[in-house]
Amino acid sequence: MKVMRILLGYTLLCSQLCFGQSKLHFIVFADTHDRSLGQTNLKTFHDLSSSIGFVNTIATYAGLQPNLLLYEGEKCNPKEIDQLLTTLVVGKDDVIFFYFIGHGWNNRQNNYPSFIFGNAYTDRATLETISRNQYDIYRRLISKQARLTIVIGEACNKERSDSPPVISKREIEIMSPQPYDPLKIKALFRNWSGGFLLSSCQRNQFSYSDLKGGWMSVAWQNTFTELCNDTYKRKVDWQLFLTSVQSKTQKTAEKNEQKQMPQFELSILPFNGSTPVSNIIPKSNTPVSITNAPCPSIDSYVNETALAGIREDLPLLHEMYDEIDSDNAKEYAGAFGLFFQNQRNFYNKLGSMVFYEATGIPDKCRPTFDKNTKWVFDSTNEIYQRISVINKYTSNPNKLVQQARSDLPSIISRLEEILEKFDK
Repeated sequence: MKVMRILLGYTLLCSQLCFGQSKLHFIVFADTHDRSLGQTNLKTFHDLSSSIGFVNTIATYAGLQPNLLLYEGEKCNPKEIDQLLTTLVVGKDDVIFFYFIGHGWNNRQNNYPSFIFGNAYTDRATLETISRNQYDIYRRLISKQARLTIVIGEACNKERSDSPPVISKREIEIMSPQPYDPLKIKALFRNWSGGFLLSSCQRNQFSYSDLKGGWMSVAWQNTFTELCNDTYKRKVDWQLFLTSVQSKTQKTAEKNEQKQMPQFELSILPFNGSTPVSNIIPKSNTPVSITNAPCPSIDSYVNETALAGIREDLPLLHEMYDEIDSDNAKEYAGAFGLFFQNQRNFYNKLGSMVFYEATGIPDKCRPTFDKNTKWVFDSTNEIYQRISVINKYTSNPNKLVQQARSDLPSIISRLEEILEKFDK
């Protein structure tokens, strides 16, 4: 045992001497003041950032100098995240570890949630301004070209019109602490270049928690305990680690008769001291085109998540049209007003949403793209104008019913045309 302690001390000393200047930028945003999830979020926040928490374990065993950037309670707000993303300075051998704990929702930009930095129970217009999309945060952080960038979000990924998740009070298993293997932890955080993002659930799923913490955060802790202890004999890498987090979270959900499956996007390479991080920074969701290559098809730039949003709304719009009746005008006006409130921003930006982040189009291809997609923007502009006109009469339900009877067929027809063209 004495020999083992000497070897462990030597390993840690060597790590700190060899990599003493490298930092671990450990960033946690936690909505610990939320009226429904505050105590659960506080538990996860403590597990991550306390003196005996995850950050101390990584820093100690991987030989990284911790730079703690902790935002909980009132500090979990949009001003702080925007300032951090603008001012954070990192070194080329540093590690960025970002973790968000709070409410989230999907605004149909992509399959990842938009985190709510502030009051999750505010009106829809304010919600749009205080939310930041996880994929956008990831891209901004990885563009700083630290050696390794990790962005994790524990937040729901459904529409904001859905009911909030129920906090389960059933027991979930947390593995007993085991002696860590310093070489495994060091390998995870020192031997890879690039980054990954992980969200606690897929689109249209809730992110569940109970009094012991978020289900994914517990799965993360258990995976770390299982794979990084000195009795686990297999080689550990991030693909294995993240797949284990997925599996453990899913099994917890199944035990609690719920559905939750984390998702991740992994963009890393083995690091040998010279791997250029810039080679694996995601520029956008669109294909990269060589200057002399043929122009990609329009389909290459279509945002599948936006199409999924249209598919989800069409049955509701059909139902609204089928149920138009002057006898239920007041109730109908209320239902349409709620639909408009929830989806106003989506339909206002639908044209650009369909081709979300189509900024990678080569200059030579742009004129053809603009010409061939003009009909889409004409249709989406018409859709939003017609929806807005109907909503204008919410205070006059009988007039709203008349307007809906006139405009809904055109709205539905335009949306179906977009799906017919691009939904492959």
